[in-house]
Amino acid sequence: MANTSGQEVKREITKSLPRGAECRSMLSGFVRSCMSLVVSRSGVTLELDCQTDFVREYIAGAMQSMFGVVPQEVEPILVYGDCEKLLGGLRITSGSGYEILPIPQMPSDCESAYVRGVFLACGSFSARNSDGTDGKKGGGGYHLEFSVLSEGFADELVELLGRREVAVHKMERTDKSVIYAKDLESVSNALALMRLGKLVVKLNDTAIAMSIKRDVNRRMNCDIANMTRTANASVDVINAIQYISDNAGLDTLPPKLVEAADARINSPEAALADIAFELGISKSGLKHRFDKIIEIAQQLGRVEN
Repeated sequence: MANTSGQEVKREITKSLPRGAECRSMLSGFVRSCMSLVVSRSGVTLELDCQTDFVREYIAGAMQSMFGVVPQEVEPILVYGDCEKLLGGLRITSGSGYEILPIPQMPSDCESAYVRGVFLACGSFSARNSDGTDGKKGGGGYHLEFSVLSEGFADELVELLGRREVAVHKMERTDKSVIYAKDLESVSNALALMRLGKLVVKLNDTAIAMSIKRDVNRRMNCDIANMTRTANASVDVINAIQYISDNAGLDTLPPKLVEAADARINSPEAALADIAFELGISKSGLKHRFDKIIEIAQQLGRVEN
């Protein structure tokens, strides 16, 4: 799931049409999220902005399957007459007026269908995983959101999602209330709630792979840094040894320091631990000898100056 959009999520949702109460709940969530009521001389009509052709066809088919109704208009939006009865059937209004009701209590399967409907109407999703090699800043990221017109509906949706272990945040954006999640756990739980198991597996597999890759990169960078520090330290010691040899002679050093100096000169690229093992002393003991050699070279340089 290197780059995933909300379109992929919506297409996955529209692969199957729920039946019975689940279909009613899915349509209720969809209609509640994107409906407009238009009053004219001929009455009140319900308009649904489905945004994409495949969602429009899916919703029109579900409406006909569930309620036996066909839209008066299809493009660019779905338009339904006799909407008072239709909204009542969807449990959005009481059926005897246009006062919007709260989200009804539903069994878990219907809640899942309801959220799928809301996402089809106003949901968006993106997932990008990057280790930085693609030139994009910020690494991997996840973003799932529902953008609804009513703040009250947004609060009800936050409560519903919270009951299903989907932790979300809410913010106001122009004339809309936006509910969003950005962490992997919440996004995965939201997709699972919408019964998008394949996308959940894909998302988590990619996240695991990227985590392993980042860990390997960190280890490699750490190894390179250690090698660089070792090389720099070796150069400092060799320069000090050479300075002492040229200006005072190594025979002026104590025997243990001469031993350490010879070992470093003979193995300039060897790790500190390897030389220590060869001399039969501890790593810290060898480092102390090298530090002493550098100190003597510095003192010698100050005297000569």
